[in-house]
Amino acid sequence: MSPKHNNKTLIGITGSIGSGKSTVLAMFGELGAETISSDSIARGFTEPNSPILRELVNIFGTSILDENGTPIRAKIAELAFSDKSKLNAMNELLHPLIRKTFLEFLGSRKAGSIIAWEVPLLFETDAHTICDFTVTVSVSTDVAWERVQSRGGMDFEDFKKRNLSQMDLEKKKSLSDFIVTNDNQRENLKEQIVIIYQEIKQRINK
Repeated sequence: MSPKHNNKTLIGITGSIGSGKSTVLAMFGELGAETISSDSIARGFTEPNSPILRELVNIFGTSILDENGTPIRAKIAELAFSDKSKLNAMNELLHPLIRKTFLEFLGSRKAGSIIAWEVPLLFETDAHTICDFTVTVSVSTDVAWERVQSRGGMDFEDFKKRNLSQMDLEKKKSLSDFIVTNDNQRENLKEQIVIIYQEIKQRINK
């Protein structure tokens, strides 16, 4: 087991937008890993009772609030990915809070646990340095865009801006311990995750 986290093993999962990171995270969960998502944590900070609402308004202005004073996530994303300075300010605000919440979760897990952690900016924020293993989910741009379209709420320009705000996918792949290809069917994806999970278990049990 890893000496980094009191004999807990941490797997960091990343990839581009629309790559299927959440699906991969869920598959690790099905195999026995405990799972947590940085995106899910971040969404908690844009809820109506967000503890950082004032700071978000300072960055983006009151246009991010609806008539009830509730943050509009789509508006925050639109403004952030259209202005690098605002995106940087948001990241500087959110990332320490996300990391703190995650570390509290990690600390509460029992020894021997395998934790799968979805982090879109795994390498950009140096989150990979606390991981025992890293996995990048690889997908073609066309397939990623098809998936994003199917979810709705984003046009192609927004899709491109979000991709450009992240590290190049090939660079992520070069830095990763494992690469998962997710252009194919779900069954093929699950087979890849099973192989990776078994490999990780073999390594930590040596």
